[in-house]
Amino acid sequence: MSALPTLDLHPLPEDQRLSFFGALFAMSAADRDMDESEDDRIFESLDLGDLSGDARRRVFQLAIQPPPLERCLLAFRDTDLELRRALMLNLIDVVLADGLIEPAEHVGLHEAREVLGLDRDDMARLHDAAFSVQGAEVQRPIRPIPLSEVSEG
Repeated sequence: MSALPTLDLHPLPEDQRLSFFGALFAMSAADRDMDESEDDRIFESLDLGDLSGDARRRVFQLAIQPPPLERCLLAFRDTDLELRRALMLNLIDVVLADGLIEPAEHVGLHEAREVLGLDRDDMARLHDAAFSVQGAEVQRPIRPIPLSEVSEG
């Protein structure tokens, strides 16, 4: 069985990559408790290799003090639909890391759906994809998860 591919964030501008990671940390903190399993899930996705030293420091600041979710999401409002879906897929993946969706996380996902302009069908497919990745015991996915893991159903 081959390993799942990863979402390549390198083509994004540095500020947008920081917003992507900021959104993940903000979602982890949505329930006012940054669960270790959620943070571990985010740190699996961090590829800081080509970020500037300042950007690397900012990523770790985001982990300590997450920004407001909406501010991070707004950086993606007018981007390609596939990128917006990929961000949402990874937000769902973070929320599911501890095995349950807290009410505040549900509110955060709803806010993300609204800001990112995704419809209910998108959300259903993304939830299904996230749940299937969660169940991938034999092959651990490399995060962040690419949108190619979502079938157009």
